[in-house]
Amino acid sequence: MLQQLSPSAESATLENLSGILERQQAALLEAADHTRRLQAQLFALALHSGTHTHEGGPGVEEISDPEQVRDLMASVGAVARQQIRVIQPSAVARHLITDWLRDSCSDSPESVEVRTIHQSSLLQSARSLAYLESLSRRKVHVRVAPLLPFRLIVVDEAFGLVCPPDAMLLIREQALVRLLCRMFEFCWDDARDLHTALSADGAERPAGATAGGMDHLALSEQQLVILRLWAKGRQDAAIARELQVSPRTMRRMVSALLRRLKVSSRFEAGVVAARTPELLDCEEPSQPPA
Repeated sequence: MLQQLSPSAESATLENLSGILERQQAALLEAADHTRRLQAQLFALALHSGTHTHEGGPGVEEISDPEQVRDLMASVGAVARQQIRVIQPSAVARHLITDWLRDSCSDSPESVEVRTIHQSSLLQSARSLAYLESLSRRKVHVRVAPLLPFRLIVVDEAFGLVCPPDAMLLIREQALVRLLCRMFEFCWDDARDLHTALSADGAERPAGATAGGMDHLALSEQQLVILRLWAKGRQDAAIARELQVSPRTMRRMVSALLRRLKVSSRFEAGVVAARTPELLDCEEPSQPPA
């Protein structure tokens, strides 16, 4: 005959079973995470030893398979020994940066420095801003800029990942990697620190507000960029692509700019800019000599 358990004994048995299941689930998650990290390290070792074929020329490989792209990006943290430089990370890379930070802290005796440059349009999104602030709290050096050339990841000076829309270029040719490093440093010097950007009114510091004719306008950095690109004949659709914003956001930014200038059309905005030439003349800081 089966012995019937008392209510208290049955409750204790259920609690014990629940505890066992929780510990098993935690162990499975830890094993899965360990497996993922081992796979990334194996992929990184293969990459670092140069066993991949190069179809795009010496030291350059085009990768279009999404799975291989993700594996390659996941391996970045396993390869990096000193620093990771990132320009305009994609949505996938944003999630992986957290993994890189965690893996570098747990696997390396010295932490890997991570520097990222993001579109300043992200400051207009509460969710994106929270992400940037979380990176800063994790000791990532974060800067923002209104215009960025393309998506880029450079690991130490070992290799670079250039990320156009439809594929990824894996670059191991040392001369090209050094060139990518120089380009990153140029963009880094021209970008603003996240906290500096946030310290301005409305998370946008008025650019060049010290010039006499510009005090009353107090245009943001992005608004100045829009004005300058209008002056060069760029259409709104092209400007939206350069600023990495949606057409709807671009329309909202244009409306805000026209309201700030107290005009109703782009033509009238051009007249205001012509009367205040320092708006178009105060370009970014002068470039260092090559």
